[in-house]
Amino acid sequence: MLAVAHRGASGYAPENTRAAFDRAVALGSDGIETDVQLTADGQLVLFHDATVDRTSDGQGPVADHTLAELRRLDLGGWFAPEFAGQRAMTPAELLDEYAGRIPLVFEIKDGRATAPLVALLAARAPLNRVQVTSFLWSALLEARSLHSGLALGFLTTTFEPDLIDRIVRRGFNQICPPVDRLTARRVALAHERGLTVRAWRVERRDQVERLVETGADGATCNWPDWIQAANAP
Repeated sequence: MLAVAHRGASGYAPENTRAAFDRAVALGSDGIETDVQLTADGQLVLFHDATVDRTSDGQGPVADHTLAELRRLDLGGWFAPEFAGQRAMTPAELLDEYAGRIPLVFEIKDGRATAPLVALLAARAPLNRVQVTSFLWSALLEARSLHSGLALGFLTTTFEPDLIDRIVRRGFNQICPPVDRLTARRVALAHERGLTVRAWRVERRDQVERLVETGADGATCNWPDWIQAANAP
């Protein structure tokens, strides 16, 4: 069962920073998940929220900042003093520094980032080491039209048979529902249709039991070692 570090090991270090990514690697995670947006000057950047307020010492929308402005923000001090000085990263930097060590999952948060992200991955990433996910159906459709060989996963708040059918028809590879929506029957149906199932919103240790019981392929988790513990004999 795959333990994918959500925004890096963000239970232990500030999300979407080198500190969180380094912790994910150190824990032996099966992958790193991160978020991609577009800056005011058209650059790709790793940021989850639409604004910088929660996870930095700045204010305002990510899309209103240039990459240089985002790099001046402190992305670690809000989490704990020892992480002060963590800076914004780009997908290219993540690929350069981590793709050789751990698989990467890029979630498209801003549909405008789809084409430049796919172009970057096509040019620089080993395709067996990367995946693209999104809650944005249109972004995944665009990604599939731009690159037929890219692994795509649809993030969803539901887990219904008709959605499984739609995902299969569109040529996506994975369905990603919340852990509390998993059932053994739905997971088996997705598997029968050729999809993998990666859950999200694993916020308590007891929820890991649901992953095991339903046969899910894994999950993103802020504490990837929780899932690793469930894998231990």
